[in-house]
Amino acid sequence: MKRVLIVSYFFPPVSNMGSHRMLRFVRHLREFGWEPVVLTTNFEGWALVDEHLLARVPEDIEVHRVAGVDLTGLWQKFGKRGRSEHGTAPARSQGLTTFLNRWLMIPDKCFPWIGPATRFARDLKFDAIYSTSDPLSDHLVARRVSRQTGAPFVAEFRDLWLGSPYFARAHPTALHRAWHARLERQVVNKASVVVGLSRGISDYFAKTYTKPVRTIYNCFDPEEYPTATTAAGGFTILYAGALYSSRSPEPFLAGFAQFVKKHPDARFVIVGGSSDLDLPSMIAKHQLTGHVELVGRVAHEDALRRMQSATILLAVQSPEDDVHVPGKLFEYIGARRPLLALSRPCETAELITQYRLGWVAEPEPAAVATRLDEAFQAWKSNTMPQPAAERFSVRETTRQLAALLDEVAR
Repeated sequence: MKRVLIVSYFFPPVSNMGSHRMLRFVRHLREFGWEPVVLTTNFEGWALVDEHLLARVPEDIEVHRVAGVDLTGLWQKFGKRGRSEHGTAPARSQGLTTFLNRWLMIPDKCFPWIGPATRFARDLKFDAIYSTSDPLSDHLVARRVSRQTGAPFVAEFRDLWLGSPYFARAHPTALHRAWHARLERQVVNKASVVVGLSRGISDYFAKTYTKPVRTIYNCFDPEEYPTATTAAGGFTILYAGALYSSRSPEPFLAGFAQFVKKHPDARFVIVGGSSDLDLPSMIAKHQLTGHVELVGRVAHEDALRRMQSATILLAVQSPEDDVHVPGKLFEYIGARRPLLALSRPCETAELITQYRLGWVAEPEPAAVATRLDEAFQAWKSNTMPQPAAERFSVRETTRQLAALLDEVAR
């Protein structure tokens, strides 16, 4: 069986979308003829971990944890000071870490790991390399190891490197942008194939470089979900994940406030938190204190269970972002519950329409209230959409990845 080195700084017990995606691939690549070998870091002292995820890593999989100067863990500890029970970080610490990341960390705050990881990886045995970002440092490790060993490598981008619509990823000066552009160009030119997690990401690389590009969407793993449960008795909307000023629930809350005037028993549940929004104040502003529940961060399995128990699941697309597709969308699909996306016309909205996943509302209060009314009537009449989920299952996505690895490792 051929071996693929997966370079992924984020891996269990860290709980984020990148970690979950790599774990799903690692669990299923053998079914398609590839033995995964994971290169990651250790996460001692990290705040945002879920130890239960370690139990899902097969015991006989090679996982090499290479230590480096852990700026990410340091940032987490710093940002945790003064954090509210609902996950809202103080603006001063959030702003300082964003400043340091943008101005001083090239390509990102994981750069101290590049050297130790590269030196360790070059002595491993593998036939291909698969690196994933974020962090971008993963690609610099993969590029160096590919140059030293001759093994082909595939660079996966879960987010854009250049041209991101998000301030935290913007480059503060022309010099910074030129430096990042040079690094991106070096990575892409060395890679055999580039993978984007959305059509928008793939289109950018296809137009900018003469390099093969594939789109492999995020996915869900049916084995992660608890035993199927019926939805809770009342009409409940659930959002799971992080919220930001660029991905704000404000338009939804304004529309939900209109909706609950007619349906006072409806509830909105937020599982997660925000690093830069005062969610309790936002809820109070719309007089929704009795209708909205702030759960905070929970274990991944608990989050999936809550998704299965909701009536509909809320996805929020940043109004400025027509490139990325939220990773949480695919876990929603796996929960087999209809979706309501707060989104302007973009790829996210197209996917929901094409695969009959639910409803799309423009980020305007009246549009939100109208779509909630439609969802409520469908719920009452037992005519809720049935998502076409299998297209995004982990086995289909892993099959696509394995076929790509077969191509580059011929």
